[in-house]
Amino acid sequence: MAPLVLIDGNSLTYRAFFALPSDMATASGQVTNAVFGFTSMLINVLKDHRPGGVLVAFDRPEPTFRHDADPEYKAQREAAPDILRQQMGLVREVLDALGITTIDLAGWEADDLLATVAERAVEAGKEVLIVTGDRDVYQLVRDPSVRVLYNRRGVSDYALYDEAGIVERTGVTPAQYPEYAAMRGDPSDNLPGVPGVGEKTAAKLINAYGGLDGIFAHVEDQTPKLRASLAEHEARVRRNHELMILRRDAPIDVDLDTLAVSPDPQEVKRLFDFLEFRTLGDRLAEALEGSAEIIADDDRQPLEPEVHDSLDPAASATLLSGDLVSVAGGWDGLEPGRSPLAGIAVVASGDGAVGADGAAGDDAAPATVVDVTWIPVDHLDDPAVAEAMVTAPMRAHDAKSLMRSLLAAGIDSRGLRLDTAIAAYLVDPAQARYDLRDVLERFTPFVMPDESAADAGKLDLDGTVIDARMRAARAALAVHHLAGPVAKAVDAYGMTNLYERFENPLVRVLAQMEHVGIAVDGDELRTLSARLDSEVRRLGGELRQLAGRDDLNLNSPIQLRQILYDERGLNPPKRTKTGFSTDAQTLEKLRDQWPEFIGPLLQYRELEKLRSTYAEGLLAEVAADGRIHATFNQTVARTGRLSSDRPNLHNIPVRRVEGRQ
Repeated sequence: MAPLVLIDGNSLTYRAFFALPSDMATASGQVTNAVFGFTSMLINVLKDHRPGGVLVAFDRPEPTFRHDADPEYKAQREAAPDILRQQMGLVREVLDALGITTIDLAGWEADDLLATVAERAVEAGKEVLIVTGDRDVYQLVRDPSVRVLYNRRGVSDYALYDEAGIVERTGVTPAQYPEYAAMRGDPSDNLPGVPGVGEKTAAKLINAYGGLDGIFAHVEDQTPKLRASLAEHEARVRRNHELMILRRDAPIDVDLDTLAVSPDPQEVKRLFDFLEFRTLGDRLAEALEGSAEIIADDDRQPLEPEVHDSLDPAASATLLSGDLVSVAGGWDGLEPGRSPLAGIAVVASGDGAVGADGAAGDDAAPATVVDVTWIPVDHLDDPAVAEAMVTAPMRAHDAKSLMRSLLAAGIDSRGLRLDTAIAAYLVDPAQARYDLRDVLERFTPFVMPDESAADAGKLDLDGTVIDARMRAARAALAVHHLAGPVAKAVDAYGMTNLYERFENPLVRVLAQMEHVGIAVDGDELRTLSARLDSEVRRLGGELRQLAGRDDLNLNSPIQLRQILYDERGLNPPKRTKTGFSTDAQTLEKLRDQWPEFIGPLLQYRELEKLRSTYAEGLLAEVAADGRIHATFNQTVARTGRLSSDRPNLHNIPVRRVEGRQ
């Protein structure tokens, strides 16, 4: 059954505003971080959950019945920033354009409206998914009808909770949540709890005595400090409880059968153009299945380049010495930057979509068939070509791979003007992928043709890899058409300075780092690996002896559950879908129940990971020159930090001496 999705509009807009930089703005100066983040989150929900209907509830500025009951309710909250309030209207405009129902009611909070609609939906036999960043909604979860998609942070970090999930997250059931929250308090609503009672203590008391009545009936059973605190603040807790219960009787008129999403394509396109949402359009079309007309009036056009071989090195040098070129490497293999370079595909700026400044002209009308020149790798041996390649002003997608291969050929390319992968990342860092095919479809009306087995770099019958030339030509043509729209988007979001001063120069630095590699003392690594192996074996033997099982697989959660919970009878704090957890966090909580086993087990795990993943794993990555040539990524971490793979060098645990070694 397709769920009815109920969204807390204020909560998600607020989260989006503080998750994204406030300098996200259109060319006219309209700040868009909150409306962009909200729309992005909404599209993700539409895509991932395919709802049968959507309703968004909003707060109103008037006081509510809770303010009447307690004048101090939310009294400490500062007024929302002007640039956030200005965007609330834009959020509603987006929802109106998408044909999504919105509700609000003077004197009531959005949470109460959602609770009321959810109650009616359950009575009508519907499944409900509530999307919010407010934990008060936990109390509405009810298997199998009502679940909560809770925004933990940012615009893409969500947790989906059913009743078991709420118990795992809080330690209490959804029905007990208001009493639990009343004990703990909620500073964001100016509702202080019992001093000295945090989440763990609140859950423990609720579970021990069943609720507030039981807790206060057994105040004398508590420690002196807790007894005094509970006795002094009982009235406060009772008041909190009344205010934290969500009302399910709001006087609203909602027809549950008329909540389907029904976008107005022309209005969506107009609004997205005004807000300069260049990347969200395609995502919306995908989420709405078949609504691609929202984004483009014409069908997407496949890129089919006309490829010509460069006549000689002199012609190649002349081509590379032009004003601006779009380039792509072609490799004899499936690993750009690592496989042998076969050649470079080049599109001159004078033929097609974009000008020499990297931006599309106002009346540019790019054709799908554009001449592409293929420069075979042996031309790079010519001094004139090599010199031209050093200074050639170029655009590329994931330029670092090509620059790394050029460095291997003795050419330090310094002319990068635009890397479309990094530019796309700056515009929308929440995307999961920035490969050329996806970015091209987000920003242009073009599409990369489906690759045949030959195009994908598979082996022909004679065992040779074919069509690196055609794949590179398509990539160069894609960059040629993509560069203008991406450059305009970067400029519209005010990120041109960031790109030019930091991100673009960093590409060459990272390419050099990958080419030079990281020196490794192989002998020391082998010594460390042997020492870790010996220690792991020793700990494994001791643990098996303590468990009384010579065949115990210490890496098996199933066998560890049998030892810890079935045989030893430890009290597990957390349960997963497959049984009681044996993760490190759980084991730390259990340590005092069986310290002579759990302490060495945690040590065993840490040392085994160091041995297998890093000591032995790093040795396997050492190249013939005695160095590790990892790949450093600018577009993987949403926070903007660098990451590495082949191998992963940024997560080496350094808490232990062995990790630091």
